[in-house]
Amino acid sequence: MYERSRKSPVKLIAALVLLAVSCVVGVELLLCRLNDPELYETIVTPIRILYHDTRSQVKGYAESFDRWEDEQARTRAAMAEVQRADAEARRLRATARRQARENAALQREAERRQREEQAYAAELLRNAQEFAQLAGAPSIQEELEKADPAITELVTRDGQEFLTGGNVTLCYFNQGDEQWAEKPFGRDPIGRYGCGPTALAMLVSGMTENRVNPEEMAAWAASQGYSALHSGSYLSIVPGTAKRYGLDCASIPVAEADADTLYDALSTGGVIVALMGPGHFTSGGHFILLHGTTLSGGILVADPNSRDNSLAVWEPETILSELSGSRSDGSPLWLITAPEEL
Repeated sequence: MYERSRKSPVKLIAALVLLAVSCVVGVELLLCRLNDPELYETIVTPIRILYHDTRSQVKGYAESFDRWEDEQARTRAAMAEVQRADAEARRLRATARRQARENAALQREAERRQREEQAYAAELLRNAQEFAQLAGAPSIQEELEKADPAITELVTRDGQEFLTGGNVTLCYFNQGDEQWAEKPFGRDPIGRYGCGPTALAMLVSGMTENRVNPEEMAAWAASQGYSALHSGSYLSIVPGTAKRYGLDCASIPVAEADADTLYDALSTGGVIVALMGPGHFTSGGHFILLHGTTLSGGILVADPNSRDNSLAVWEPETILSELSGSRSDGSPLWLITAPEEL
């Protein structure tokens, strides 16, 4: 407090002196302007010129500063735009790289699926060729010995062939017989692709009171969707036909099947529908019926494509070894029996 009180009068005196000098100068300039205008102008003009020059310079500096600030603002805006453009370019490049990776992955997946589909189609074609039920020469051809007529034979009564022996006497039908060989099974002829409906016509006509020939069975089966174009019958034709005519149908497991399996199944009095693979009966796929056994352990067969095969006695091992490899819809062995009466 003491220091402030000592310095304050000095500042006050200095301010008063400056004010007094300003007042004196102002008064002298006023008197000079009144008494000697020329001298006044001589004194003031340089000051006025300096003032105006200084003011012009200051104004120029201010305008230049404004222009510089505007330029800086534009530069900053341009740099910001460049940065935004660069960021957008980086984003687009990243998106393009990601899209390229995704497209490459999709392309690889599409190629993988195409390879799988081609492999699947090739497998289907191989299966179709292997299992197609196309009538023709069997893979194994040999001269067969006919069975004793007391065991089985073909007899004709009232214009109809019957195959004797076994569990039931079957109406024998051959798919190649002229009365229906060229009749349709779907879009294919019975003579070439109709072993399924022909075998089932024998089955139904022998085990029920219905007399159904191959043409009638083929027409019904095709209407139910059981005909496979250029391949014969879908395997579901067997249980479907059994159900249609009130017969019981049971698949016989073949994983551990042997001769006893066939004997036991046929001992029920039923008939076995067998889907055969390449061998004595076919070079592809083929339906036959096993309709009985012999005292010597043989199997009686009804082959819808061969009367000779139907009149021979077959070893059960031959039947089992030549069964089709298909395992769909209960194949390759179905036991058909008549339901027990209540």
